[in-house]
Amino acid sequence: MKTPLIIIAILIFITQLPAQEIGFYTTYSGSSYNKYQSNIGLGIEYNHFIKSKSRIGVAVQYSYCTLNYSDIFGSSSDGISTYIKQVEPNNQRLALRLNYAFKVVNHPKSSLFIGPEIGLNYFFINEQVHRLEDENLTEADYQSKYSENNKFGFGFLIEFELKEVISKQISLYTSVHPEIISFERAGMCGSNNPTIIGWLNFNLGIKYNFTSSLKMRTRD
Repeated sequence: MKTPLIIIAILIFITQLPAQEIGFYTTYSGSSYNKYQSNIGLGIEYNHFIKSKSRIGVAVQYSYCTLNYSDIFGSSSDGISTYIKQVEPNNQRLALRLNYAFKVVNHPKSSLFIGPEIGLNYFFINEQVHRLEDENLTEADYQSKYSENNKFGFGFLIEFELKEVISKQISLYTSVHPEIISFERAGMCGSNNPTIIGWLNFNLGIKYNFTSSLKMRTRD
């Protein structure tokens, strides 16, 4: 519980600094976890430029997955029985991110940022499960609903920004965020969850630069 409060505190602190840039984006992501194979969602981010060639950013992202999947696994109790499930998910993910990016390319009309990123992830599982019948099990339908909280992730971002698309304050951007999420402790008995999840996010969004707006007002 302490770690989310630390990230929220950092977010509050940064937003108290002179406003610089805020962005809104849509996201598509895929992962190695069958419960989250294909996800779509929305996000909001705030960037504060530390120097002319670096910035610190925070983001909150929500996404969900409704792609059906099948799951086949052996029983951990008797080592003989095989479970076959057909799953209709309505799973959600909330991600809190903190990154530090370097401006490696800077042109009057475009920029390229690269940098490391860390985050906390919250998974909300809500699935309708149909278990198929076999020689050891009878057919059954049931709902699986639970959450997995405070899952740490580490990755990096690559972002391309096209500046001054509509006005000097507004720009468009696209970014890629590969990451690895620590999900389950290794060696957990009776668990079919993965130890590590590979995740790849593609974002497309729009930014408003408050610094450009303030410069224009100063000139006026």
